[in-house]
This record gives sequence, structure tokens and C-alpha cells, in this order.
Amino acid sequence: MSRSRAVAEPRRRRSADEAREAILDAAETQLRTVGPGGIRLQEVARVVGVSHPTVLHHFGSREGLVEALVARSLERIQAGLFDAVAAQPGTEGIASLLEQVSKQMKADDRARSFLWLALAGYGPGLKGLAVKPLAEAVHEVRRQKRQGSGKRLPPFEDTWFSVLLPALALLSLSVLEDQGISEFDGVRFRAWLAKLVHRHLES
Repeated sequence: MSRSRAVAEPRRRRSADEAREAILDAAETQLRTVGPGGIRLQEVARVVGVSHPTVLHHFGSREGLVEALVARSLERIQAGLFDAVAAQPGTEGIASLLEQVSKQMKADDRARSFLWLALAGYGPGLKGLAVKPLAEAVHEVRRQKRQGSGKRLPPFEDTWFSVLLPALALLSLSVLEDQGISEFDGVRFRAWLAKLVHRHLES
């Protein structure tokens, strides 16, 4: 049984921020079960224990609520990506990095929510994931490693595509692991992908 059909929370006094987060949580639960088109403000309000006008007060409309969901989904994925990269800087430790990014994408069904919203036409799509700044950071590491070595630095596009490939793969895999691809196969695929990307970046 989905949370949206569960017993509504009793009404209680919340701060504006708490009410906003509770509404977003309820809407995200609906998103996972019925998709963007199935989000209903009245049902969200019932589950949270607030009035329909309260939801409108915070988000203006159903479209405003969905846009806020997009923004929160992107923010969570971006934070996870940058945290993972900060923990595993440079091109070394790519296998560990991919595992950390995969965990961040699967946490709270972040990737599934993002893809569903993107496919429904909401939000900035891949541009909003801010993968390019990560590629710029990796490219700078490549540049520093080649200084004084006599090796030519590949164009930025090479690094950009080398980062984009695993980003797209992990985004898709985080959803497909629940749709027939076993977790074991997912781990092996990420290990294989890490070797492929590392070999290319170091070549």
C-alpha cells in the first residue's frame, strides 16, 4: 500500500519550512507510485494533514509543486555527486567513486524520480545535473598530471564524454537494478566501467 493511500497524518502546528518539506515528501511518494501526472494536491494535503489552500500557499499550483520536486531531486543528486567526487579526487579510485555515486543516486529513489520528471518534460534534464563542472574538475587533474611529462592533453570534449558516459550509465542502472538487472551484475558492471574509464583517462 502506498503512503499516499495510508492514514493521513494528524494535523499539527509546523513551521513553514517543515510544512513545505512534509508536502514535498508526500508528493514525492505519489510521484514514485503514479508518476508526475498522478500527483493530486488534495491527496497530498490529506496525507500531510494540512488544507488544500495551505499547499497552494507554499507552491502556488500543482505545476509549482512539481517544479519544486524537480529542484529538490536535482539538489540531492548534485550534492551526492560532489560529495562522492570530493571523497575520491582525481582519476584514481574510480571504482570506489562509481559505487559511491551509485548509492547516492539510488538513495530515496532519487534517480528514478529525476528520470520520471525529466521524461515527463519537467525541469532542465541532464543540464541540471551539473555533470559538466565535474568533468571540468577531472580535466584539470588530467592537465596537472601531464605537466612536464611531455604528454599532450586531450581536448576537454574527451574528458567531458568520459565523465558523461558513467553518469548516464549509473543514472540508468540505478533504475534498472530493480527491473531485471541483479545487484551483483550492477557491481560487476561498475567495476568493469571503472577500469574502462580509468584506462582511457590515463592513456
